[in-house]
Amino acid sequence: MTKRPSTLESGNAAEADASSRGWFVGDLAGWAAERGESFDPSSTPRQSADVQVKWFVHPPGHARAEWADPDRSISLCVLIEGEMRCDFRSRQGVEEPVRLTRRGDYVIWHGPSWAHSWRTESGCTILTVRWPVAEALKQW
Repeated sequence: MTKRPSTLESGNAAEADASSRGWFVGDLAGWAAERGESFDPSSTPRQSADVQVKWFVHPPGHARAEWADPDRSISLCVLIEGEMRCDFRSRQGVEEPVRLTRRGDYVIWHGPSWAHSWRTESGCTILTVRWPVAEALKQW
């Protein structure tokens, strides 16, 4: 008998990210495999190759140590509470800072076009959603 994945699951985003650095919807099995861990993708409807969702509570003074390279996703970050500075660097070297200071402030970017980094002085809670760039937009 084949085990069918659950079609309904509830929980808390902050508790669902156990081994995926805050990402709680996405390629959970792939991320676990990268770390040498096992994960049964049939155990949850949160396993997805089409969209990824991250809930992350950053402590005061938290910063990304290095630039994240351009990738193959469009990303949307929404500030839930606190403040965050996001920095972007185009492939041509142009830098663009974005400050998220009010609940609901957001930034969305085309991953193939921008490297990014971030930092928060006072701490914050961020919801990030990303999805693969359509083939036609990869070289946008």
